[in-house]
Amino acid sequence: MSSSSARRDVALLLLVCALAFGWQLGRLGLIDPDEPFYAQTAAEMLDRHDWVTPHIFGHPQFEKPALFYWLGCLSFSALGRNELAARLPGALAATLLVLLTWAFGRRAFGARAGLLAGLVLATGIAFSVIARMMLTDVVFALFVCGTCFAFWRAAEPRADDGPEPQRTGWVVVSLVLTALAVLTKGPLGSLIPGLAAFAWLRLTRRRFPARGAGLALAVALYLLIALPWYATMLALYRWDYVRAFVIHENLERLIRAEHPANNRLDYYPAVLILGSFPWIPLLGVTLMRVRRLLAMGGVTLYLACWFATSFVFFTIAQSKLPTYILFLFVPLALFAGVTLDALLREGFRSRAERVLALALAAFQALGVCVVFFFPAFRAFFVLAAVAAGSMGLAAILLSRKPSAGWVAASVAATLALVVGATTWSAGAIEAETSVRPAAMVLERHADPDAPVLTSAFLARGVWYYSRRGGRVLSNRGQPFFTPHPLPLVRGPAGLSEFVLEHGTTYCVMRAREWREIEKLEVTPIPVERDTVGDKLIVRVSAPALLR
Repeated sequence: MSSSSARRDVALLLLVCALAFGWQLGRLGLIDPDEPFYAQTAAEMLDRHDWVTPHIFGHPQFEKPALFYWLGCLSFSALGRNELAARLPGALAATLLVLLTWAFGRRAFGARAGLLAGLVLATGIAFSVIARMMLTDVVFALFVCGTCFAFWRAAEPRADDGPEPQRTGWVVVSLVLTALAVLTKGPLGSLIPGLAAFAWLRLTRRRFPARGAGLALAVALYLLIALPWYATMLALYRWDYVRAFVIHENLERLIRAEHPANNRLDYYPAVLILGSFPWIPLLGVTLMRVRRLLAMGGVTLYLACWFATSFVFFTIAQSKLPTYILFLFVPLALFAGVTLDALLREGFRSRAERVLALALAAFQALGVCVVFFFPAFRAFFVLAAVAAGSMGLAAILLSRKPSAGWVAASVAATLALVVGATTWSAGAIEAETSVRPAAMVLERHADPDAPVLTSAFLARGVWYYSRRGGRVLSNRGQPFFTPHPLPLVRGPAGLSEFVLEHGTTYCVMRAREWREIEKLEVTPIPVERDTVGDKLIVRVSAPALLR
């Protein structure tokens, strides 16, 4: 393995990451509801000069630990409060994770397998999209996967299995990264790598790779990094923090579904399969070869323990979102890299593999074409055509044999989607996913002194972009899974009372949310409205309500 080939691999991966994660990173407005939540929290921490307690709407919030907000604060301080600055920490973390995956795969499976694993990870649609968002999950995945990689370096079987400084050093690295994961998202930062290590050690009947003074040092560093912030929060907020973070944000999410429609056994399999686009054919072949992969033993068994324990845990947990298992695309990419390396070297091993791969390739290409049957998605037609063309070319190349051309066409499909989504289709996508365009219309046309009501879904985005709102209009008594300190206007009756008391009021809501308000009124509420994508800016006045 020459250093020149390693430099070429790194250069290629950096180019792909720059396009997949960095191209026009700040073009789209923050995507509701989560990106504005993190951006607003980081902005308020800066404004308050308080880098200890996360705040939103002027009140402490305990949804996540502080590390991700600190990264946001640093980025805002360096680049200003804009979308690029908000998303840059996640994009950089995604790039580092791709390089870590490459390095681990290169060492474990060979140079080409490592490179292919990095390409598969970087251009999988789920990973590339989430890497472009201001979310905790990419930074968390970086630390969790780094922990798992470092643990393997410490524990991997060698000719001499006795304790040695190198093993202890990797254990120290592993626990330091675990502590950073805990500071990013909480106890899961220790649970995920802990389950992987425990399962593998039990299956292989091996001992933990560090003991004595080395293990004590690793634990001490873990506590030194992870403990002080939590101890400070407990000292400042005591039972309020325990109830909000430990019980509500962690334990309750295990037993109560924040999004009930997602709480199905097939949810995460669907996320992993569809999120692997444009590599779904490769995933299918990888699954057909899973027994052979596991028969390799060693690192493949460890990766399987990591994948299986986390997959089972998150499937059992009641709250489910695609971002929760983002880190699982890493061991999946490593398995896929090994399979792809073998496919390029040997071709398909059976007729069944070939038929499955071609069927899945056709499914990908035709699946994108479904967009053309929905006129409402007309703005996405060019984007869909480019993606379908790339996938069609990939399917044709695959039908001949697995080749570098097929790999290149698959990589190009994701990069074309990213470029198209942030250029030709950017306006249409932003209108559907971000409240920023609606907030700009609100600022131009609305009376600056008129009160603004928002739905719970848009409340954080409207506040972030316009500094207006701060009141929620909803038919539900508790519109947030995690309560926010915002006054609630309850349904049409509450809206009528509010407008009679405060005068002309603007409501910023998604169209379907406004329909939920209207359908509870016996007679329709006379209003004036502007439409921005799927958002409505509704002007309600007291005279109209009295007619």
